[in-house]
Amino acid sequence: MRIRIVGAGAMGRGIAQWAASAGHTVELGDVRPEAVKEALDFVASMLDRAVAKGRTTAADRDAAVARLVPLAEPWAAGPDVELVIEAVREDLETKAEVFGRLEEALPASAVFATNTSSLSVTRIAATLRDPSRLAGLHFFNPVPLMRIVEVVPGAATRPEIPVLLTELVEGCGHRAVTVADTPGFLVNHAGRGLVTEALALLEESVADPAEIDRIARDVLGLRMGPFELMDLTGLDVTAAVIDSIWQGFRYEDRLRPSFLTPNRVVAGLHGRKTGRGWYAYGDGASGPAPESPVTGDADRPVFLASAGRPETASYEAELTASLEAAGVRVEGGAGPSAEAVVLV
Repeated sequence: MRIRIVGAGAMGRGIAQWAASAGHTVELGDVRPEAVKEALDFVASMLDRAVAKGRTTAADRDAAVARLVPLAEPWAAGPDVELVIEAVREDLETKAEVFGRLEEALPASAVFATNTSSLSVTRIAATLRDPSRLAGLHFFNPVPLMRIVEVVPGAATRPEIPVLLTELVEGCGHRAVTVADTPGFLVNHAGRGLVTEALALLEESVADPAEIDRIARDVLGLRMGPFELMDLTGLDVTAAVIDSIWQGFRYEDRLRPSFLTPNRVVAGLHGRKTGRGWYAYGDGASGPAPESPVTGDADRPVFLASAGRPETASYEAELTASLEAAGVRVEGGAGPSAEAVVLV
């Protein structure tokens, strides 16, 4: 398939690497020609790294790079383009302008897909002469590693387009999930709770970002805490998604955006891509500082204060057994000793 990707930022170049590695010819365009060169250099470096790690061969690397076609402008003529994937900034007017110009430049047979993470696919499609040709195709960063893609039909999308996109995604080794055209779709809607509550905790000075991230990793079993994740995806992107979902759900209080994000976005504290976000990157710094070792008296006993209710007895017994299995000395008796840690 001949695929055109419009937008050569973090998402666009990731999609380009993913598609070219799977055997597709990929045209890459951006309003900034220098962004296209930077993206192609980045993809080549990622493929070089894959060769060094034994994940691909040098021949496959060279073939993938040869399938990348830089464009002088995103809306250059393309009679053979079968699919367009738009990956520009999360703004309805910008996306509508991009698709409007592509509609003039490309054949009516070309399928349009938007990588929007939270905007209404139906509203984007409604700006076209033929809204039936567009659907959502939402990737996650980093695209080659995040093996799930949301396929989002709009209200007017032709029924064969989600099928086509699903076959493309799964043919390239990722999993396609068809979701409804609702604010945030599936993943970003589900993930709002974590990010929104983390920002609320920071607003209220309950803990700092590093502490919240540590608890999220240790207790929830996440590979990244919410602030680390925001730095990876970019706070500018996260803030736009938060606002869009809140507006889409008619300003539900549980989805209220934080007052902390707008100033940080304006200040350019977007995360890894700008060198500083919730954490610093570059010049010897790379994300949160290593966690300090746990200190204290490992032999200090623990006293579990019973609630004295039958309905909690089994839980208290399980907790006692778990503590003892971990090597903790659990005190018995009517009350704790002077040195005991008391669990209530």
